[in-house]
Amino acid sequence: PRRRAREDPSGGAATSRPKIGAFGHMNKLNRAQKEKVRRFAAVADADEEVALKILKDARWDLEVGLEMFFTSPVGSLGGSTNPEQVEATYATYRADDDDEEMVGAEGIERFCEDIGIDAMDPVILVVSLKMGAQTMGKYTKEEFTSGLRRMGADTAAKIKSKIPELRKELEDERGFKDVYEFSFGFAKEPNQKSLPLEIACAMWKVLLTGKWALVDEWCEFLEKDHGKPITHDTWSQALEFSRQIGPDLEGYDPAGAWPYLIDEFVEHKMASAAEGGENGGD
Repeated sequence: PRRRAREDPSGGAATSRPKIGAFGHMNKLNRAQKEKVRRFAAVADADEEVALKILKDARWDLEVGLEMFFTSPVGSLGGSTNPEQVEATYATYRADDDDEEMVGAEGIERFCEDIGIDAMDPVILVVSLKMGAQTMGKYTKEEFTSGLRRMGADTAAKIKSKIPELRKELEDERGFKDVYEFSFGFAKEPNQKSLPLEIACAMWKVLLTGKWALVDEWCEFLEKDHGKPITHDTWSQALEFSRQIGPDLEGYDPAGAWPYLIDEFVEHKMASAAEGGENGGD
């Protein structure tokens, strides 16, 4: 039988992680390089072969590689941008009371209003992915302006017209996974390996409501019985669990390589179901 992957309940890294890479030569890359290839492919909407070639040319500098991609013919997204208009759009949302060149929370809220979405709409995560944003609640000037160029739009109105196209990425299995994986790093604090539980649950509900029937039960279990930050392994495997296991746990294999917390959740749900059955029989 397969050994069950265990997560350190204190928040340490687990042993089970999703495999990355569809090409044979990807096997020669280390984990960090594979992650950069996937991140590049997701942001640039390019295949991994193109991502690998450009990243090698950029000496594995992700930002340099993306800039090379989007300033070359191969990086065209079917829309042109005017540099002056890009700057003007950035200025519209720039945080005036901050020394750092960035769009802050208030500017992001206005930006969402202007592109016709609620700030809690998961499509904003697609937009943030295209911008290559590193931290939730702000876009640096470089992230915002290069993101507009990547999307081929230099005004909020043009971004608004692209929302239906961007929303399709949430409906595509691979595209959604890219957004989901991006969201973990985007939502956590810089230099932290884990995601605070409160934020993780909020993100799960934004991303998985309507896609996973157990998302509310999962978050309730974590808040009541776990109460600790969420590791990247648990974050990643929760998506796989939601896709593979039915709402009544059909398809669940106790010998499967699930993280510790998911096994605990299943045991909790089974115990609750058994208790409910006993009470119903009285």
